Amino acid sequence: MSDEQPKPEEEPKPAGHTAHDVLSGPTRLLLPLALGVVVIFGMKYAASVIDPILFSLFLTMGVSPALYWLRRRGVPPWLCIVIIMVVTVILFVLFALVLFSAVNQLDNKLPVYQQNLSKLTDSAQKWFSAHNIDIVDLTSKTLSPSVILNAAKTLLSTMAGIFGNLFWLILTFIFMLAEAYAIPARIGDMHMSRRFAHSFVNFADVTKTFLFTKGWLSAIMAVICSLIYWGFGTDFALVWGVLFFLLSFVPNIGFVIAVVPPFAVTLLEFGVTRSVILVVVIVVANAIVDNVVSPRIMGRSVGLSSLTIFLSLFFWSWCLGGLGALMSVPLTLMVKLLFFDSFESTRVISEIMATPVRVVAKKARRKKGEPEAAAD
Repeated sequence: MSDEQPKPEEEPKPAGHTAHDVLSGPTRLLLPLALGVVVIFGMKYAASVIDPILFSLFLTMGVSPALYWLRRRGVPPWLCIVIIMVVTVILFVLFALVLFSAVNQLDNKLPVYQQNLSKLTDSAQKWFSAHNIDIVDLTSKTLSPSVILNAAKTLLSTMAGIFGNLFWLILTFIFMLAEAYAIPARIGDMHMSRRFAHSFVNFADVTKTFLFTKGWLSAIMAVICSLIYWGFGTDFALVWGVLFFLLSFVPNIGFVIAVVPPFAVTLLEFGVTRSVILVVVIVVANAIVDNVVSPRIMGRSVGLSSLTIFLSLFFWSWCLGGLGALMSVPLTLMVKLLFFDSFESTRVISEIMATPVRVVAKKARRKKGEPEAAAD
């Protein structure tokens, strides 16, 4: 006779308490969003530390096509890094010097601008008074010399403040650029899921192409604008060209903000006629570049809808300040591709933002005749 005791029957587990059931339905969407809120406020609190790191990261990605172009021409890897590093740092320092000098030179021009603005305001008040319209209170509050000139000075100070941590920006960029060849190899050795690896490649390719192409197109347009400003006799022509280049990375409203200061300066110097003609010439030149040249070179889309880009501008500027506005497009691409588009629980958010970039990449490969990656 066996001495073994019969095993007690296991009680059935209550339904609805498995990990899969707990993280199903709305919870699978709300949990990532809740964690995202925590991350967002953490980024806002640490913006002074995060800004130089992210800016250096995207700057490195933006210049990396030039780095690999030099490498394909037979230049040694270390010399490629040194060339790109020296050129970028010199341009960076020149941009900062131009913006800082503009803030100082503006003080010398203030008396002339204030006198001309007072004359324009008096002329406008007389014209409206002849038509029985009183605008004295309006002009005294919104068009006074102190208000407008302080606004212009604040804009230049804000743009110069972006380069306030110039030393840390340059130092971080140098270290990241020095790792430009090593980091891709290290990431390739990491064990990542096929979906995340696919999204990571899409993010890297789309962001590098966007930043590099947008950068040199904006540089060409900035040179054209500087020459136009110089031809019209506008003060600080080089400053407004640099400002145009920087604000070209701010979607939707960057162009408007970049045109307002030179328009105001030309208005105060030469009157309404020349300032209006100046704006018309700038708008026509920018329209040609944006609607004719840019689509043929950059492609029609980066995988983000216009509404997403517009809202991302306000969100990232609130979260990370002025640099956040400049980096709004690559930051949104990073969040969409590396997070929302890589996980099933947040895929719906990615679809709301736009058609996933992986679809755009597949279409591009089909046109080139390249084989598509295996499905996830």
